[in-house]
Parts: sequence; C-alpha cells; structure tokens
Amino acid sequence: MTLSTREARAAFADVVYADQQWVDAEFDTLISASFSEPPAPPPPAPPRVPPQPGSPSPPPRQLPSGPAAVTYPATGPDRGRQRSPPAHSLASAGPLPPAS
Repeated sequence: MTLSTREARAAFADVVYADQQWVDAEFDTLISASFSEPPAPPPPAPPRVPPQPGSPSPPPRQLPSGPAAVTYPATGPDRGRQRSPPAHSLASAGPLPPAS
C-alpha cells in the first residue's frame, strides 16, 4: 500500500496526537530547555566621543530637492489623459419626472 504525502502526514499526526499526555510532556520539556533563563542583555553602545577642538564639523545632511509626493493626478497634454465621465449620460435616460 502506497500513501500519498498528504495521507502519510495525516497518519503521522494521528500517531503523534493520539497520546495527549506525551504531547504535553514533550512540549513542557522543549519549553524548559529553550527558555531556562532570560536572554542576555544587548551589549552596551559604544561611547560617543566629542570632536577634537578645531576639527571641522561633519557636513549637514542634504534633503532631496523637489516634492516628496504628488498629491494630485497629473494632467495636461504631456501628462496623460484625464479621466472622463461614463459613456452613457442622463440625457439618454429620458426626461426627469416633474417635481412635486
């Protein structure tokens, strides 16, 4: 008898989960082995050393020129076609009923 991969995985899961006490014991063992103590703190940051007197200061950061984002759609002959209203109009729907 040949099992598909899906059937083999399902059969394996059935065997593993058949004994809930074993699953709980394995889980507890894994957790206690992995988390026996809190993680080590990160290493301290290197000390900030002030510049030597008389040394030039670093150049200022240059911000990119131009707009950060375009907030309106581009229009005009070289910017593409502006969207137009739907092809059917209210005129083809017939006259409006009289206001009451």
